[in-house]
Amino acid sequence: MPHRTAKFGHRVLVAAPYGRDAESVAGLLRREGHDVAISKDLASIADRLDDHLGAVILTEEALGADRRRLRAALDAQPAWSDVPFIVLAARRMGPLPPSQAAVLRISDVVDNFTVFERPLSSISLLSAVRSALRSRQKQFEMRDHLAEIGARNAALARSEEELRAARDILARNHDQLEAMVARRTEELRRAQEHLHQSQKMEAVGQLTGGIAHDFNNMLTGIIGAMDIMRRRIATGRFEGIERYMDAATTSANRAAGLTQRLLAFSRRQSLDSRPVDVNALIGTLGDLLVRTIGEQVALETRLDPTIPAGIADANQLESAILNLAINARDAMPEGGTLSVATSCVGIDPAIAAGMADAKPGRYVVVTVRDTGVGMPPELLDKVFEPFFTTKPLGQGTGLGLSMVYGFAQQNGGHVTIDSTPGKGTAVSIYLPATERAGIDAGQEMPRAPQGAGQQVLVVEDDPSVRLLIRDVLEEVGYAAIEARDGQEAVPILESDIAIDLMISDVGLPGMNGRQLADTARLHRPDLPILFVTGYAENAAIRSGFLGANMGMITKPFSLDDLGRKIDEILAPDRIAAG
Repeated sequence: MPHRTAKFGHRVLVAAPYGRDAESVAGLLRREGHDVAISKDLASIADRLDDHLGAVILTEEALGADRRRLRAALDAQPAWSDVPFIVLAARRMGPLPPSQAAVLRISDVVDNFTVFERPLSSISLLSAVRSALRSRQKQFEMRDHLAEIGARNAALARSEEELRAARDILARNHDQLEAMVARRTEELRRAQEHLHQSQKMEAVGQLTGGIAHDFNNMLTGIIGAMDIMRRRIATGRFEGIERYMDAATTSANRAAGLTQRLLAFSRRQSLDSRPVDVNALIGTLGDLLVRTIGEQVALETRLDPTIPAGIADANQLESAILNLAINARDAMPEGGTLSVATSCVGIDPAIAAGMADAKPGRYVVVTVRDTGVGMPPELLDKVFEPFFTTKPLGQGTGLGLSMVYGFAQQNGGHVTIDSTPGKGTAVSIYLPATERAGIDAGQEMPRAPQGAGQQVLVVEDDPSVRLLIRDVLEEVGYAAIEARDGQEAVPILESDIAIDLMISDVGLPGMNGRQLADTARLHRPDLPILFVTGYAENAAIRSGFLGANMGMITKPFSLDDLGRKIDEILAPDRIAAG
């Protein structure tokens, strides 16, 4: 069968210096469709070690010349390249068979070789050449595979560079927000490194791409609003400026919410479960769901307006719905319909007994349904297992459904899945229902009460955060004393200076915030203390971090947020009565 010429590694070099061996072998190979070239000696072989070379046929007589140049050329090959040599042993008399003697002569020059004794049939020689060319083609496939890996690494580096560019934009326009994003970006980088170690490259690409997209949208709102305000202030036009201030604040708060969700995702922190207006939450997700599923998939929502509030962590419920939407999108490569529906159901003990992990009670149910490929029954028992995925290697982490399952379990609910091959899949999240009113999206909190000149010790190592807290305190009627760390704060606590409240960052250098609080209580046993942290509030409270008359506020926070928190600590009786 004629040889099919390939782009790389198709040429055969023949080196046989004596007689007509070279012409005979070359003629045989050419008749079979091979591209053949004749080399007169080892030096000419060394000069022709390129991407076109597929194999070398070498008679043992050709090894008599200086071999160092060929050895050096072979050593200079890329790591993936190892040209195969076919050595035709000389006929000889002696204690060793011809093939073994040839091995001793060739092994100090060539690593990848096969020795054949002459005379050799045409069939055997052609078979050896085809085998060598196949081996060489696999080397080029390995080269291409390594190049593809390099391209993926470069794409990942570009994604990380985009995140750094977003951080630089923030630095030019809003120092405080830039500091916050820098910390969150570092946390995201650590999350990415963890994903690298687990070799979930596709998951990293989806994560960084989505975050960069959302952050760019938020930055556009912040930068645009600030530019308009700057221009209007410069020209003395103040009408409508509050609208742009509100737009910048809204975008900044959205960025803060996104980073908090990233923290909760990467650190698996405890849930902040409370009554949630599930319909309102799904309504706010509409635009994000449309961007997530793409233009080929239609989005439908069927929300029951009569359902009560459900007990859940709102941020984690958003993440669970988005996870299910992504799975549904991937199950509809040709397009289809994604529907999100809500309802309220009661589960009695008899029904609960037939449902895995279900308890009797009333539940708010969120159902995400697609019209995709579906799954066979034998896979449904495995879908909630960590790292189980039906997607091709590198296209899924296998964590999405297991995280949804864990989220529902932590909230006292459960998850069911129903799927039919060729018709689609429906996943339902059951959340405990409550008669208490859900959190109303957009509801305004009351403004913080004004202070009465109380003295507050502020301990914060970040100068910009320390300055912000001081200015906020003065704005709401308090006086502030500043300290950069525990070493500066302890002498103040040991002094006779009147201090009504200490506000301390948790992650101080040296003595951390909790250790400083213990020291403060040695000198001022009844001193109220408010901790400031960049991590999720619930984890610290759950682990017994807070003692008596201690509170916590999570960065970033508004002036009213801080004022209300201080008022809760300094006037708990009035807060309870009000």
